[in-house]
Amino acid sequence: MAVLPTSLSDLPAFDLSLLSLLAKLLFIVPTVSLTLYILLNEVVRLRARIPKLPGPLGYPLLGSLPSLRGTATSDEYRIWAQRYGDVFQVQLGNVPAVIVNSTAAARALFIGQREATNSRPVFYVLHKKVQQGGPVTSIGTSPWNDSCKRRRKVAATALNKTSTESYYPILDLESRAFILDILSSCKGGKESVDVLDLTRKFALNLSLTLAYGTRVEDVKDLHRDLVISEILYIEDEISKFRNPTSNFSNYIPLLRPLNTIAGWLGLQKGSHMADVGKRRVAYHNVLQEKLRRDIADGVDRPCIQGNVLKDPESKGLTDGELLSVGLSMLAGADTTKRSLMWAILLLAHRPDIQERAYQAIRDVDTKLLESPHAAHSRVEYVEAFTKEVGRYFVVQRLALPKATYSEVRWNGATIPPNTLLFLNSWACTRDPSVFSDPTTFAPERWMDGDQTANRHQYAFGIGGRMCVASHVATKALYAVFLHLIAHFQILPAEDTMDPIVADPIEGLLTRENPIAGPKARTVRFVPRNSDVTRRMLSSGS
Repeated sequence: MAVLPTSLSDLPAFDLSLLSLLAKLLFIVPTVSLTLYILLNEVVRLRARIPKLPGPLGYPLLGSLPSLRGTATSDEYRIWAQRYGDVFQVQLGNVPAVIVNSTAAARALFIGQREATNSRPVFYVLHKKVQQGGPVTSIGTSPWNDSCKRRRKVAATALNKTSTESYYPILDLESRAFILDILSSCKGGKESVDVLDLTRKFALNLSLTLAYGTRVEDVKDLHRDLVISEILYIEDEISKFRNPTSNFSNYIPLLRPLNTIAGWLGLQKGSHMADVGKRRVAYHNVLQEKLRRDIADGVDRPCIQGNVLKDPESKGLTDGELLSVGLSMLAGADTTKRSLMWAILLLAHRPDIQERAYQAIRDVDTKLLESPHAAHSRVEYVEAFTKEVGRYFVVQRLALPKATYSEVRWNGATIPPNTLLFLNSWACTRDPSVFSDPTTFAPERWMDGDQTANRHQYAFGIGGRMCVASHVATKALYAVFLHLIAHFQILPAEDTMDPIVADPIEGLLTRENPIAGPKARTVRFVPRNSDVTRRMLSSGS
C-alpha cells in the first residue's frame, strides 16, 4: 500500500518542479491572454472613433464609463460640452456615442438631417437578452424600417393634436380620480401624503385606458391585483434594462461571456432578463384578450388597440405590431409619473406660483374652480406652467438613444451609419441662447408671444422620432395641475421642508438614471374648500 508524503520535502524533485511550472502557467497564461486582449481591444476601440469629432479618449476597455460613474450623466455631458463643443463623442466601452448638447445642434442634426437620424440602436441587453432577438419591440426602441413606420403612423394618428380632443373625457376622468385620491388621503390637510402610488396610478391609468380601454379603480389595486402589480414590477425592470448608461454589457464585450459563466456557476440568475421579456409579452396578451372579450360583449371603451381590432384591414398591422403599440403606451407611464411628482414638490415650495395660477384660473372663469371638465379649458398660465415643468425638470434627460440611418455630417466630421446618438435634452433646456436665466423656474417665459415661437421644450425629444404621445401627455398634466391648484394649497411635509428636494439635480433619487425621478415623495394637501371639491367630483361622475 502506497504511503502519502507527510511534507513537501518528501515529494520527488521532479514533482515539485512540475507543480511549480503548473502554478506559473496558471498565472502567466491568463495574464498574457488578458494583456493581449486589452491591447487588441484598444486597437479596435481607437479605430472605432469618429475622425475629426472631438471628445475624451477614455480608458482601455471601459472608455469614458468610469468618468461618468456617480454623476448625473446628462449634466456631466453638459459640462463636457464647454470643453469639447456642442457635439462631441464619448466612448462607452468599445462603442462611440455622439452627444448633442445645444438647441442649434439639435435642430441641425435631428431636423436638418432628419431622415439620417431616424433609427434606433440594437442593444445587447434589451434587444438580445430581454427580448431574445424577437420581433416585438416598443416603437421607441425599434430600428427604422417599414414595420416601425406602420406602427408609428398608427400611434401618431391616434395621438395627434386633433385626436387628443377625443380623449378629453378620459383625461378629465383620471384627473378627477387623482383629486379624489388626494382628498381621501390628506385628512383635511392634517396628514402628509406619499404621492408615489397616487401619481403611479394616474400615469398607469392613462396608458392602460388609451391603449386597452381598461383602468385601475383603487390605489390599493396597485399592490393587491396580480396583473397590475406584475405590470408595475416588469415595467420597472424594463426601465432598468433600457437604461443606456448602466448596462455595461452593451458596450464591453468581455462582460458577456463572464456574465454567462457567472450564470453557470449560480452567482447570478442568467435567465432573469429573458424571463422579464416573456412576462412583459404575457401580460400584454392578457390585456389584449380582455379587450377582445369586451368588444365581443359590446362593453369596450374607445382605445387605440380597440380601433385596430375592430377594423384590422384599415391599419395593416400584424398581431406582433399591434402588441408593439401597447408596449409603447405603457412605457411612457414612468415619465408622466415622475413629471407629476416633481411638479408637486416644486409647488409645495413655491406658494407664489400657486397663487398666481389660482388667480389665473379665476380670471378666465370662476366656474372653472368647480368644473369637472378641466381638459376642455384653456388657462394660459397653467399651460405655461405645464411647459415649464417639462423644461425645468425634463424627466427624460438623455432622450431615447438614436442610431444614424445613413451618414451624418457635422463641422467637417462624417458620422457613419449605425452610430449611437444621444440628444442631451437636459443640456438643451439649459441652453442660454434660447432660455434666458435657464436655471430659474419661470412659467412666464412661455407667455412671451412671438418670443416663444422658436422655443422647443425637449421633454419629448425633437425630430422624426419625437414621442408621439406628447400632445395627450401634456394635456393630461395640464388637467391635473388645474384641478390641483383649484382645489388644494400644497405645502411641504415635515420631511420635505428643505427646498433642495425640488432641485432637479440635488433632489435626484438616482443620479446616473437618465429618467430623472425625485427622492422626496411627501407633501401636505390642504383643501381650499372640501365641499366645493366634493361637488365637482360628484358632478363629473
